[in-house]
Amino acid sequence: MENIAGYIATGLVSLFVGLVIQRFKDKPRLLYWLPGSFVFKLQDPKVTLRTDSLTIQNVGRQASSNIEIIHKARPDHFQFSQPVDFSEHTTPSGEHIIKIASLGPKEHVNIQLMSHRSVPILGNVRSAEGQAQLIQVRLQRVFPKLLTAFAGGFMLLGFGFFLYWSVLAILFLSKAMGIGVVS
Repeated sequence: MENIAGYIATGLVSLFVGLVIQRFKDKPRLLYWLPGSFVFKLQDPKVTLRTDSLTIQNVGRQASSNIEIIHKARPDHFQFSQPVDFSEHTTPSGEHIIKIASLGPKEHVNIQLMSHRSVPILGNVRSAEGQAQLIQVRLQRVFPKLLTAFAGGFMLLGFGFFLYWSVLAILFLSKAMGIGVVS
């Protein structure tokens, strides 16, 4: 009976370790955000221009392959901010797909869209590895590195003080309750 318990424990520990390794395995992770759009109303000639921007970034540790940017219809005009090899095609239902072969770890692409006839409606962003995640972003001021290092140091110091006083409080309460630490 002791051997069976050992085998079961070994199996459970192996399963747990396998699941933990699987969870932290290197994999691609695509994020995308829409930093903003702007509408220009021109008087001569009478036309309305709309500009949009879409940024896609692989924040994972593996390359992401076959990235697809799917719009409900083909945008009037689009171009990438940096050189990137892409292909485009339209599905039988009329959706327009821009396909990028690969996006390396920590790499990003930005696509600029301009429309004057129809508003580009983003349907989906995905890759062969799965769905991209839409995240909310806002512009943020970038502070000098020295100031950021000081702020990080003060936060670390504050966390150290918090741990110190937490341990003292636990020791005080345990002593007051009669549990006390044996010396």
